Amino acid sequence: MISAYIFSLVVGGGLLTLSLFGDLFGGDAELDAGADIDVDADGIGDGAEIAKLLSLRSLVYALFGFGGSGLVLSFTLGGGLVTGMIALAMGLGSGALVGTVFGYLKRTEAGQIQGEAELSGLTGEVLLPIGPGETGEVRIRSGDRRYRIRARADDESGPDAELEAGRAIMVVDVKEGVARVAPVRMKLLRDE
Repeated sequence: MISAYIFSLVVGGGLLTLSLFGDLFGGDAELDAGADIDVDADGIGDGAEIAKLLSLRSLVYALFGFGGSGLVLSFTLGGGLVTGMIALAMGLGSGALVGTVFGYLKRTEAGQIQGEAELSGLTGEVLLPIGPGETGEVRIRSGDRRYRIRARADDESGPDAELEAGRAIMVVDVKEGVARVAPVRMKLLRDE
């Protein structure tokens, strides 16, 4: 059973470490693969409220919690079924707690992207190229936070506007989660 604890600790801890280094060095990898779930008029989702707890982030924390607590309990209390059950409960508890906390942050203003109207005028860069009439992806900054959002070229950029990856852009407008962006054109100031 110790090998299962070590495996869970290494995999969960490794993914948490990668996530931490991504945050420190400006990476864009996210550990949340939870989907938005639509709720019917009677308040019942189409099958999976449990999917909110089973995000990739929750799974990683559950693995780390299971492995860490199982390893510590094995060395202090000895191995056995009771140790395995306690480790499993602690792993599932840590995953559920993290899933609940991040779910709350997504539902409140603390974890949500600003309103669409507030994104207008922000600058950023193109991540996935935006071809004529196509949708790409941009990264925009607002204070200390960075957001990735789908984007299309603004109509005034021209019908053949193409924005390559790395190009500086400005958000003109955001509708239904898709930003209309225009390339930033640097103008030199001259004394008059």
